Amino acid sequence: MDEVVETLRDIIKLDTVNGNEKVVADYIANLLQEHGIASKQIAYTPERVSLVAEIGDGNGPVIGFDGHEDIVALGDSSKWQVDALSAAVKDGKLFGRGAADMKSGLMAGVWAMIHLKESGVPLRGTLRLMATVGEELGQYGARQLAEAGYAKDLDALIVGEPSGADKRLLAQPQIQQMLQIDAAGAQKLADANHTDEQHFIELAHKGSLTYMIHSRGVAAHSSMPEIGKNAIGPLVAFYQKQEAYFATLTKYRNPVLGPITPVVTMIKGGEQINTVPASAELAVKIRTIPELSNATITQAVQQIIADLNAQGAELSFELISDFTPMHTAEDRPLIQAADVIGRAVLEQALPKIGVSGGTDASSFLAVNPDIDVVVFGPGNITAHQVNEYLDLDMYHRFIKIYERMITRLLS
Repeated sequence: MDEVVETLRDIIKLDTVNGNEKVVADYIANLLQEHGIASKQIAYTPERVSLVAEIGDGNGPVIGFDGHEDIVALGDSSKWQVDALSAAVKDGKLFGRGAADMKSGLMAGVWAMIHLKESGVPLRGTLRLMATVGEELGQYGARQLAEAGYAKDLDALIVGEPSGADKRLLAQPQIQQMLQIDAAGAQKLADANHTDEQHFIELAHKGSLTYMIHSRGVAAHSSMPEIGKNAIGPLVAFYQKQEAYFATLTKYRNPVLGPITPVVTMIKGGEQINTVPASAELAVKIRTIPELSNATITQAVQQIIADLNAQGAELSFELISDFTPMHTAEDRPLIQAADVIGRAVLEQALPKIGVSGGTDASSFLAVNPDIDVVVFGPGNITAHQVNEYLDLDMYHRFIKIYERMITRLLS
């Protein structure tokens, strides 16, 4: 088995479920050092360590490559065909948690960097590899790197998250709806694909805004509500005004991502049936688009709170998370490179799509909104599922794609 597969198997065997990413950072640092590439480790906590490495002459654009070191929970072990951390290989597929999402994308970027370094191809600019911690639960590493200045000079960013699906899934109506094609169009796409997987160029993804609204009251016996203050009433008033505001958001629409998607996901209030509730709270998750900034939405929600508080409510706003949406135009050099090179290497057409789920790109864009971003990598929609797997043929192909994209962008 070749070295690029063996090294991937090595890091899949490392348990980095929502933590302990230092072992991956150490492994990559040692691998890069063996090939003459220096790296720097940035600790989020002692056992959660991101890594940054660079090659190139520094006299030109800065192209970032992003991949995360953490993985999600292993899932029900009884439903896995193999041990989730075994990195077992069968029939051209590598099984294991993180095989698709996204240790394969990370290692494809590492090996592209190594091959470019050893080939001596002149890179007029900088390739910056960033391996991050905590992407699955908060983008901790990406946010830390962005705040440390690693995003301020980025011109473009390749995010190696999985961008594929088993080609047979093109027959499913929901996939056809996502691609805005009919069954005949899907069959034409499949017929033109000479591999087992269909990949997509993700040039846009939604951001998200998550917050809690807290309402404070005064507890009292339910037989004497007049001496208390019911926290539920002001929260209901807030809910109604927020719904009216959400109704105005339908005028905003992204050509790839569609509309903003706001959802009230949780509401709680009171402690027992015979007591006036002293507290109540409401949770909201909004999937956002570039046409209306997260900050503008936050300001509008806080104004609703201010208006109600002026009338006697005691409401407060708690921000849980704030991730920036992204959309890169099709005519940008990054997208053109992914399209031309990807079609040649993958031997298939590559529909350009937007998705609802986010990536580390949100944290980098928060400090530098001018970065062009593409999400394009080995792996498929078995991410987060039992029996997650990687098509090894795709892994090898994406190493070539990254090498050629970076060479083109830094020529």
